[in-house]
Amino acid sequence: MHQILEQPGKLTSATVADSRGISRAAVSRGISQLIRRGYVVQSYESTDRRVRPLSLTASGEQLEIDCYKVLQSATKLMSDVALNDSGSPLTMGQLTQMLAAVTARGAADTQQK
Repeated sequence: MHQILEQPGKLTSATVADSRGISRAAVSRGISQLIRRGYVVQSYESTDRRVRPLSLTASGEQLEIDCYKVLQSATKLMSDVALNDSGSPLTMGQLTQMLAAVTARGAADTQQK
């Protein structure tokens, strides 16, 4: 969705697939779900009806903004987590603790809205 937000009306599902190295079928399925949920719209080129540029709807733009804010918050929260062994690779337990902290914070933020 971020890529569509950055280039509204210029990307098609094929260009998204090619730029991400994902199959066109997989991207098409994802785009179809976003369209059904009202986050993305496809328009038609007047010269070639096979070309369908993508744009975000207002709710799609808001979802992208919200996701970006959550990502920023999670990044900050994870960078603030003190780990027991500085410089050592993260253990599964430490990663689980960090994920739980981020999830709890996200749930609290969602309930406050």
